[in-house]
Formats: sequence, structure tokens, C-alpha cells
Amino acid sequence: MNFSVAKSLVFAGCALLAGCSMSLTKYDLQEYPKTIPFFEPITIAYGGDTLYLDTNLQRAYTRVIDTLSYPMESCRGVAHIDASVSQDEQPSAWNVGLAFVPFWPIAPVKETWTYRMDVRIFCNGSLTFKAELEENEHVDAFWYGKFRADLVNDASQEMHRKLLERIRYETQLGRNTDLNSAQDF
Repeated sequence: MNFSVAKSLVFAGCALLAGCSMSLTKYDLQEYPKTIPFFEPITIAYGGDTLYLDTNLQRAYTRVIDTLSYPMESCRGVAHIDASVSQDEQPSAWNVGLAFVPFWPIAPVKETWTYRMDVRIFCNGSLTFKAELEENEHVDAFWYGKFRADLVNDASQEMHRKLLERIRYETQLGRNTDLNSAQDF
């Protein structure tokens, strides 16, 4: 095998493994129509970077607000998400291959992704609603690259879906308790 063929194979392998990156800011489960945003642009922070949520996801968060309780003429929301990941197990022996082959495709990980969301709604300049919500999803990935990125993207969408449902429930008129603490009463 000559050098140019080997070089092409290495580049093709790199493209395959890194072809799809993680996207914690997208929501592809449903398309939402254009609306006037209720929230200021929602940010998500992960690994020292802060990004704005995708337009469709921003619309989804706007759509869940009960506008009878929080009319858009006098109320606005502010929200921020902190994303973190924690390893559930020690690295596998398969990771030894990473020391010898830089593009080793097998790097099993068992990790838990966590989204902590701080939501505040102001009406006529006064704070009328505040909630801190947390959602977790477990990612058990065997392959590195696109396969792992797809699992993380799916976990991210599921956490956003859960946050949307919790905000919808919490902002209904007359609801003052968090879903998780309601069972303590």
C-alpha cells in the first residue's frame, strides 16, 4: 500500500469518526411556527462555551408559557441552561487503544448528562416567577465519533422535552410547587 492510499484512508477514517458533532442547542422533534419570543435569547453553557439555543427550540420554550397567566404585553422571561457531564464508570480497558492508534473507534463511555435551567419571568418589571429545574439523561456509548454524538444529541433533545413539559406545568396559574417536591407533601 503506497503512502497516498494510506493517507486517504486515515482522512476518511477521521471524517467518519468526527463527521457529526454534538449539538446541545437543537430540537428536531417538532417544528414550531414563528412567534414573538417570550424569553430573551436562551443560552446554554457547556465546557466554557456559551451558545444560544436554536430558533426552533427558542420557539418551543415560548410556546409552553401560559399567556393567560403571563401576558406577553406585560411579561418577559429570562432563562439560562448549564450543561454538565459526569462519568458513571472508570474508563474501559478499550481506551488503551487510544494511546497507540490515534483514531481508535472503540472508546466506551457511561456518562450522565445534566441540564440545570434557571427560569425567571418578570411582569411589569417585577419578578413574578422563578424556578430552577434539573434534568438528567444517561448515555451509554460504545463507539466514538458520530455514534456517540447521535446518542448525546438524542439525550439533549429528551432533556429539552422534559424541561419544556416542566415549564408548561409550573407556569400554569395556581401552581407553586415543583413536580419533584410535590410528592413530599
